[in-house]
Amino acid sequence: MDIRYAQEKDYRQLAEMKWLHCEEDDIDYHEHNLEGVDKECFISGFISFLQEHGEYRIFVADDCGVVACAMFVYLVPKTPRPNGKAKYIAYLTNVYTREEYRSQTIGTQVLNHIKAYLTDIRCELIFAWPSDNSTKWYARNGFCQENEVFECGLTLD
Repeated sequence: MDIRYAQEKDYRQLAEMKWLHCEEDDIDYHEHNLEGVDKECFISGFISFLQEHGEYRIFVADDCGVVACAMFVYLVPKTPRPNGKAKYIAYLTNVYTREEYRSQTIGTQVLNHIKAYLTDIRCELIFAWPSDNSTKWYARNGFCQENEVFECGLTLD
C-alpha cells in the first residue's frame, strides 16, 4: 500500500468513491443525495472540480492502482500574530475507504501520514465534521469534541 498525493489519473476513482459514499449515506441516514442525479454527469462535474481546485491536498492509499482510501485536506492560513508558531489550521473532509479495504487500519495509516505532513508545515489543528457512524474512528485517532464550533447555516436555493 502506497500513501501518496492524488494524481489526475486518480480523479475518476475519487469521483466514484464520492458517489459510493453518498450511496451509503442515503442508506444509513435516509438521505437523498443521489435522487434524480445522473452518475456520469456527477463524475464529470467532480473531476472538473478537482481540476479547478488545486488548493485541496488529497491523500490516497494506493493498492496497485486502486485507490483504497482517500482524504481531502484544505489548509486555512492563519493570520500572523506575535510569537505565533502555527501557520495553518486544516479542514479534513471527504474521508472515505472502499468497503473491501475497511477494518485493515488503512484509514488510520493515511491519517497518520496527514498528521505528520501537517505537523511539518506548522499546522495547529485539524477539524472535521464526522458522520455518526465514524465518530468512534475519529476519537480513536485523537479527535475530540473539546472546542465548540458556532455555525451559521445559510439558505441555498
